[in-house]
Amino acid sequence: MQHYLIHQLAKKAQLPIDTVRFYEKKHLIIPSYRAENNYKYYDEATLKRLQFIKQCRGLDMSLAEIQQLIDLIKQPQQGCQVVDQMIEQHILQVEKNIAELISFQSQLQELRQSCSSNTTIDHCQILKNLGLSE
Repeated sequence: MQHYLIHQLAKKAQLPIDTVRFYEKKHLIIPSYRAENNYKYYDEATLKRLQFIKQCRGLDMSLAEIQQLIDLIKQPQQGCQVVDQMIEQHILQVEKNIAELISFQSQLQELRQSCSSNTTIDHCQILKNLGLSE
């Protein structure tokens, strides 16, 4: 069975070492064992868990959502409706975030159009529209 030191695990998972440490502090991963030299070693299951976490984070899932999924994995006989509901809630949140970002984009475009680049800061319409002019 393959075991990794934290820097090897991080490299294999393509994550910064600090990120691996953070996930360990959040109890999303745990070392397999601590050797006599006091180094922590991690196994293949931990690597797979890290890859799972990385993929979930790539989908903008929260650490709480990831922890829920990890907890559910430990109950293989439970129905997957819980997972379906979690993903549905996440989709709704992503849709809300997209709508907010589109709104931000429109507001920023309006601000950009209000400014003439040939003016000075004290006449900048962007700053005035943002309420920052003096």
